[in-house]
Amino acid sequence: MKKKKRIIILALVLVIAVLAGLIGLGAYYYTRHDLVYAEVYLEAGTADCSVEDFLKREESSVKFSKDSKYDTRVPGDYPLTILWEMPLFGQQKYTSVLHVTDTTAPVVKLTSERIQRYTSEGVLDITDFIESVEDIGNCSIDFAEEYDFSQAGEYDVEILVTDPSGNTTKSQCQCTIVDDHTPPVISGVEPLVIAQGESISYKKNITVTDDYDDAPVLEVDTTGINPDKRGQYTITYIATDAAGNSAKATTSVKIVSAKIAEATEETVNAMADQILSEIIVDGMDQKSQAKAVFDWVVDNITYSETAGIDDLYSAAYKGMHSRIGDCTVKQKTAEVMLNRLGIKNMEIEKIRDTRGHYWLLIDIDEGWYHYDPNLQLDGTLIFYWHDADLWAYSNAHKNTHNYDPSKYPTIQ
Repeated sequence: MKKKKRIIILALVLVIAVLAGLIGLGAYYYTRHDLVYAEVYLEAGTADCSVEDFLKREESSVKFSKDSKYDTRVPGDYPLTILWEMPLFGQQKYTSVLHVTDTTAPVVKLTSERIQRYTSEGVLDITDFIESVEDIGNCSIDFAEEYDFSQAGEYDVEILVTDPSGNTTKSQCQCTIVDDHTPPVISGVEPLVIAQGESISYKKNITVTDDYDDAPVLEVDTTGINPDKRGQYTITYIATDAAGNSAKATTSVKIVSAKIAEATEETVNAMADQILSEIIVDGMDQKSQAKAVFDWVVDNITYSETAGIDDLYSAAYKGMHSRIGDCTVKQKTAEVMLNRLGIKNMEIEKIRDTRGHYWLLIDIDEGWYHYDPNLQLDGTLIFYWHDADLWAYSNAHKNTHNYDPSKYPTIQ
């Protein structure tokens, strides 16, 4: 009897132990099985998520099922299945929902916080205000209200950029529409005189002002100017403001020969005095003296268009030293000699057409007469000519000596 009771007690203990083990195992399963969050929220456009983001604790051998699909760039609700190889109990299956949400408004960069536009540039479009928009989706861009940018005035512009999730960014821009028809003003345009070979600063001392544009564009048309060739050329200045209004101004640039360093006034006058001592004799009146100078220049200076020079003493030095030069060399050589003799003279210039020409007027107390110490192409010598005779000759020889009478005294 005692033995039977002992067996019953052992059996009860065993049952109790088994039940306790089952209860403990159930508790273990329950606590370990509580692994996955039912819902996970993720901001659209963030980095890709992983299965670990869905676990309440770290576990190995956890993965998404093959049919679990989601896109973190696209807002929406994505049902997912998560598989776990649970110790003792084998593979476990869990369900969760990934909520991809978009709560971030678009990032908007304007082209400027203030825009000035001219009516001549055309009507503003909303794209003129927007430099860039950053968002995960395609945004709509609209004005907060209607604006008539075809009319001059000040506008407080508000722009609304909205993404597909309804997030909106508001941006403000100050806009000025200007109706400008006044061209810029070009100042400081004066004739230029430049020595051959020197660089020409065409914009020096030139200023351009405008009623609206702080920096109008200034262009310089130097077409046809050869800084290495003597002559007079035209410069054209064109200023244009932001509204497209243009102003034009023209002037001249005279390219003259460079000065000869040795041609000082003292040196040239000494050379002239030496020649005069050889061609002027006692008893000569001024007309005879002027003729002697005329003949010396014609006979001793070889004509060359490529050997011209403009400076008085440099030209005379070239004429007396090198004995070669163009009409300016001849004219200025004679001028220095006439000055040394005290004979009144002045330079006269042809109205420039295809070519220029210079000669002198002299006055020996009988009034002004033409004095051109150049042998003409037909062999004519123009010494002490009346004005009527010169005009007749010029008209008959393709305007060789046409000049502007308003610039000179009365000529006999």
